[in-house]
Amino acid sequence: MKFPALFFAFSLVPLVLMAPADSALAQRTPAVAPVVTDSAAVQQQNESEGRRLFVRGITEFEFENYEEAAALLVQAREKLGPAPALDYAIAQSMVEIGNMIDALYYAESAVELAPDNKWYRMTLAEIYQENGRLADSVAQLEIILETSPSDIDVLYSIAQLYMMEGELVPANETLDRIMQITGPEMQLLYQKYRNYVVMGDRESAMDQLERMLELEPDNVAAMQILSQIYIEEAQFSRALELMEQAQVLDPANEETLITLTDLYIREERWDEAGALLVRMIQNPGIETMVKAELVQYLLGQADRDPENESLMEAAGTLVQTFVAHDPELGMAHALAAEYYNMTGDDDRLLESLTRTNELLPENEPAWRQRLQILLSNDRFDEVIVVAQQADEVIPDDAFVLFFKGLAHLLQQSYEEASTILERAAAAPATRPFRSIVYGSLGDALSSMDQHARSDEAYEQSLRLDPDNHTALNNFAYSLSLRQLRLDEALEMSQRAVEAEPDNAAFLDTLGWVYFKLGEYQNAKTYIRASIDTGDASAVVLEHMGDVYEKLEDPANARYWWQKAFDKDETKEHLLEKLDS
Repeated sequence: MKFPALFFAFSLVPLVLMAPADSALAQRTPAVAPVVTDSAAVQQQNESEGRRLFVRGITEFEFENYEEAAALLVQAREKLGPAPALDYAIAQSMVEIGNMIDALYYAESAVELAPDNKWYRMTLAEIYQENGRLADSVAQLEIILETSPSDIDVLYSIAQLYMMEGELVPANETLDRIMQITGPEMQLLYQKYRNYVVMGDRESAMDQLERMLELEPDNVAAMQILSQIYIEEAQFSRALELMEQAQVLDPANEETLITLTDLYIREERWDEAGALLVRMIQNPGIETMVKAELVQYLLGQADRDPENESLMEAAGTLVQTFVAHDPELGMAHALAAEYYNMTGDDDRLLESLTRTNELLPENEPAWRQRLQILLSNDRFDEVIVVAQQADEVIPDDAFVLFFKGLAHLLQQSYEEASTILERAAAAPATRPFRSIVYGSLGDALSSMDQHARSDEAYEQSLRLDPDNHTALNNFAYSLSLRQLRLDEALEMSQRAVEAEPDNAAFLDTLGWVYFKLGEYQNAKTYIRASIDTGDASAVVLEHMGDVYEKLEDPANARYWWQKAFDKDETKEHLLEKLDS
């Protein structure tokens, strides 16, 4: 609510002079009452001085010197006595300096002296509001409506006060009273919509949005809000109709495009969803980041429903379009990599990751994923080269160093592996991953017969993650080979097999620990289980021959040694066993 300008008050100065100095209001004023005299000369002098003070007070108010204005106007009242225009001016000045108690006194005086003046009552209502007396504020405004029932400003003020009190039903009723006068207006309909949302009346809220669309059929924002409500109510056809209209009105609107795509997907209209997104990717008016978000959105949908061939095909088309449209955009290749990772196409995945590394060298996950794929395909030389490139861009990355060290380990370059894995162990990483690094470091050191250091690495690995099954197995096997701490080795090996009962290496280790303990039947049971997995190495086959030898069954021992040699003819020591 705005106070009217003070020139309005100034125009009513003659009313001031007609107010009786000894009225009841004059006796209530906090200022010192003017001295009453029968002398006409003194009275004339007081009136003249009062007018002068009044004019000066109004002037100071206009120059925003509110404290000076208030002081001058109060002095004028001492000379002239209470009068509605003067009290109104004082009330305004008091409001400006934050003196709401005196402001209330003078505003009530102005209204009592001139009860039909709209502006005085509106000022009084404003002051009641500032003092937290909202019901009194509404009451003053309702009095104005008794004589001016179509006053829009007053009605809107009442609606605002009801909303401040949380009285949303009468607030909406008041807004309806306004629209009966003005007709439907977007601002008023939107305010009613917000009120109904707070009240939890979804149906009425939707009605307001529908009325807004009738008023402004091209209001995209209203369409979007209403569409979301229809989606929540599972009225997808109506929501789709609105979003198709919105897309025609604003083809580049990101929220509309995403919602429309989601609705096409819900309706399993894959061709339309894919075609819409492809057009968006090809549209130069849409920002690159928006395009990337749209591609990411569809990839997310495909990732949640990988068996949906149509959806996966649409995602592939979109990714390829994005890359073709902007081949030098690293983000496009990164999203392509995400797609090819979902489809299991390692060749295209590596191509996309390579381009991502070139265009977005700071993208750490792309380096790591590329190294992991190369490693899983036994391309160890490439792992070492790519890891060196990555180390120059993202130095001391635990994952990059680990993959490089592991590649050296698998190539049996144990010295290089241990040096790099020690760097990886010192780099920041999660406890489970650091456990894996220390376990691999233990493997490298154990292979060099540096057992004191390897035992320390294994133990650190298990401190970081007591459930690191590979570390449990490899540490147990290392101890069994040295005929040391066999009870501990047995416990660790049993835990590893319990976690992965079909792991051929774990089963063989448990069998070999039993072998070292002299429990040959148990050894035979677990080594046989390892062979039955179909993944047994030549070492496992040799172990079975060794067990049969201890069981004094030379024929079966020679049988398994021969199978081990046939599997790996580099194990020439088996020839000695076969000739024995």
